[in-house]
Amino acid sequence: QDQLIEKERLERELQVAADIQLSILPDDLPDVDKFSFGARILPARQVGGDLYDVFPLKDDRVGVLIGDVADKGVPSALFMARAHALLMAEADIGLTAGEVLQLVNRHITRLQKSTQFVTVLYGILDLKTSLFSYARAGHETPLVLHRDGSVERIPHSPGMAIGLWDTITLDERVVQLLPGDILLLYTDGMTDCRNPKGEPFGLERIKSELSGLANFNAQ
Repeated sequence: QDQLIEKERLERELQVAADIQLSILPDDLPDVDKFSFGARILPARQVGGDLYDVFPLKDDRVGVLIGDVADKGVPSALFMARAHALLMAEADIGLTAGEVLQLVNRHITRLQKSTQFVTVLYGILDLKTSLFSYARAGHETPLVLHRDGSVERIPHSPGMAIGLWDTITLDERVVQLLPGDILLLYTDGMTDCRNPKGEPFGLERIKSELSGLANFNAQ
């Protein structure tokens, strides 16, 4: 009986966490000229730690966010929601992507001291110039699929996750997107996904699969 009650409690907790996660994800992605956006999330378990968002900003710009909370369950879902809310609050006041992430990290470390953290990539796409200016806090490095089928991994330097240290070092870059380019942002759920033999999907396989998709739209 005690085991049954505990199982039901855990199931309720997981459902609450799943509901929190779903409430963060956008219902629709922006519809803009020259660019199309696509996103998909497939949790390996009932509750994953991933989040994404794409949202309009002032002055013909679009904010693009992807993140991965280290842990799972209700506390992590709440942590994810807090990080997302803080970023949205800071995103539209004219700051660079790096300044936004530094502020979010400062808020989080002041609000709570814990072992929870989130890797994040936040970028600002300028619709007029097709420049994507981003800051990477410990997250996976973006890939660009060019029209000719070649895949480029953006040059990068180390970046620190959000939530553990009062001051963090970020990897900040500017990417010029050309007509026909596809920018892929992803989490380690993609690279670490394993087949029945236990082999990880890996970065090279992602690049190989991506190279054959040059004629597809984002979604």
